[in-house]
Amino acid sequence: MESQGQLSSPSGSGVSREEVGERVGVAESEEVRQLQGEIKYLKLWVERQEADMGGMRKKEERLMREYGHRGNRIQELEHTVGLYQEDAQRRNQHILAMEERLKRTEDLLATRSAELAGTNPFLSTTDRLSEAEVFGIVRDLNETIYQVAVDLTEEWEKLESPHANPMYIDPTSQPCIPVLIQLTRNRDSMGLTLLLQSCLCSRMVSMTSSWGYHQELAVLESIHQHLSASGEQCCRRQVVYDPHIVEGQAISARWRSLAHSHLSLPPPDPTLLIEELTSVLGHTRSFSSTQHSADFVRAVALEGIEQIIRHAIRLESAFKVEVTSSDMSLLFEAPGTTFDDAKMTDDNGSGGVSVPGRQDRIAGTTEVGVEKSICKAGERHRTEILLKTKVVLERDVMATS
Repeated sequence: MESQGQLSSPSGSGVSREEVGERVGVAESEEVRQLQGEIKYLKLWVERQEADMGGMRKKEERLMREYGHRGNRIQELEHTVGLYQEDAQRRNQHILAMEERLKRTEDLLATRSAELAGTNPFLSTTDRLSEAEVFGIVRDLNETIYQVAVDLTEEWEKLESPHANPMYIDPTSQPCIPVLIQLTRNRDSMGLTLLLQSCLCSRMVSMTSSWGYHQELAVLESIHQHLSASGEQCCRRQVVYDPHIVEGQAISARWRSLAHSHLSLPPPDPTLLIEELTSVLGHTRSFSSTQHSADFVRAVALEGIEQIIRHAIRLESAFKVEVTSSDMSLLFEAPGTTFDDAKMTDDNGSGGVSVPGRQDRIAGTTEVGVEKSICKAGERHRTEILLKTKVVLERDVMATS
């Protein structure tokens, strides 16, 4: 048996109670120190956490203050942006108003410039085109008309004969029908050429010398006639010549020039002349339909027709804008009119002299002429033939057919 003052150990060695107590005290001291260390560490950790929390609270407070400042700044910027937008809108409206004003000013300037340019012929009695230059244009026009008529006739002669040849009719047997139309129906090439020329000459007079050719100008024709008549009446009443009184012709002609200068009209459509020539070719009965005839005219003579229109536009400008000293126009003699050597020339070479005692009638006009109408202060209204119309007579046509 062990003694009461000793304890057995697992190894069998004896340990006294005092040693065990010392060992337990040592273990407890170490554990206490360890716990104290941990408590100290925890306290330090807690202090650091509290310090971090304090820093975070300060940072949060600072951020909240900054956020508040930035919110105020954003509101200020939004207010400033609103002011800028309102200012930009006002400036944009001002710019649009200025652009509209500029456009109106430019339009007004263009109008005033056109008016100033248009008043030049009204303020001046000097023609911008001489009679010789007008004659040159008319001669070019007549030459082009002849060439178109010849080209159409030559190409028509190359066509195959119609399936049903018309019976020949004596031109003298139907006096109510123009001679050239009768010859064309008899498929006479000379008659066709002359009829084409006469048709184009008639159309040129309408295109260059008539106020009514353009519907927009038709209403101005009566005004021009009234001015011309007023000037003529004034001239007839004038007994003593007064240089301070402007002659009526100058007033009416310059007014006509001014009116035409301000009206921009489109050029005539070639279709109009094509339809006229198609109608003439219809008398030959060589085409199956009107469309066939029109296609033939367009294929053969379109270039020549366009050239005729250019001459007509040039003459229209010359007669109605550039010549202000008189009223100039083209001359055309209708079929059946009595020959007058004072204003006509026989195309067959009679020298413009009619046979005494014979009333020769015109078959057609082959070249247009030119006349001018003048009314000066102290003088009566008069008409002068500047270029005679060239015509063919019925007797000559029927003699050669």
